[in-house]
Amino acid sequence: MKKISIEVQGKLYLAELEESEVSNEIQEQLPLNLKLNRSGSNEYYNSLPKSIKSTANGTSHVQPGYIYYFAGSNAFSLNFADLNISPYSVIEIGRIVDSSLIEVLINGPETIDIKITLL
Repeated sequence: MKKISIEVQGKLYLAELEESEVSNEIQEQLPLNLKLNRSGSNEYYNSLPKSIKSTANGTSHVQPGYIYYFAGSNAFSLNFADLNISPYSVIEIGRIVDSSLIEVLINGPETIDIKITLL
């Protein structure tokens, strides 16, 4: 796993990205500044600047504290709830190590600015 920092509202949180083709393509785009939009009761997401060409098996069951990639929108997603998103499917690419970020996301506004940096 590769360690990354996710800066939200001026505070740094530790996360890890898996060693996979999809995750590696995302890592090549770091550092990233993204404006993430809240979606329903489970995630913040937005499209990445460059398309990901790799594919992998996905899941329709998302879990709090996991980081996903949604190929349908070329989107990076921080998830904060346990939810079945069927018929959609996402690729797990990492996880949030610092669980206090999950609380920030649960109680967050409609959009958040984040900066993702490889450590």
